[in-house]
Amino acid sequence: MLEHVAIQQSNGKTISSYAKQIGVTRHKMQYWVNKYKASHKTKKVESDSSLKFIDLGSFGVKDQSGDSSSLAKSSSTKEVLSLQDERLPQMTLTFPSGMCLKIY
Repeated sequence: MLEHVAIQQSNGKTISSYAKQIGVTRHKMQYWVNKYKASHKTKKVESDSSLKFIDLGSFGVKDQSGDSSSLAKSSSTKEVLSLQDERLPQMTLTFPSGMCLKIY
């Protein structure tokens, strides 16, 4: 149906006349036209804005000793927390309830 909508939009026929031509109701064709336009609007917003996914697997941890195995060997919670405090969050979400979610 999306192909039909693309054809209808490109040739300039009305939704009613194109729906009759392909044998569907005007309401069905209108539904797909709305879906088509919403899809293109979403794609345009995503391409025009800076909304991008964050690659969460690529962030490193700053370690003073330079030994990445020291974190795994350490059982001290205090050491782990100090390493986390040295990283800067890539995104912070604050909710109306006051809860704050930091994504590193």
